[in-house]
Amino acid sequence: MFNSMKLLRHMSILLLFCSLSLPMQAREVPSGGEMLIDLAIARPVGFAGTVLGTGALLISTPFTLLSGTWTQSMRRLVLYPAKFTFTRGLGEFPGYMEEYATVED
Repeated sequence: MFNSMKLLRHMSILLLFCSLSLPMQAREVPSGGEMLIDLAIARPVGFAGTVLGTGALLISTPFTLLSGTWTQSMRRLVLYPAKFTFTRGLGEFPGYMEEYATVED
């Protein structure tokens, strides 16, 4: 009796862990509508964000160099919009940004 309960407990724990990992492995293929919205709206907005971010970075370069935040500014203003626009598949909207780092004094 004790061995069968132990086996049942181990099997249910194993089944729980296997079922939790299934959604992480599943990959959805974007629908035609998602691809169309990406092509018509998200890509042009991403390109405009890249261009505007580059301009903002150039204008703010003297201040970011003095404060030591040029690399972080370049990542946020240029790299992330460019990565969003040019490196992902059509219709895919993954979480491409890294977590925000907290600033500690």
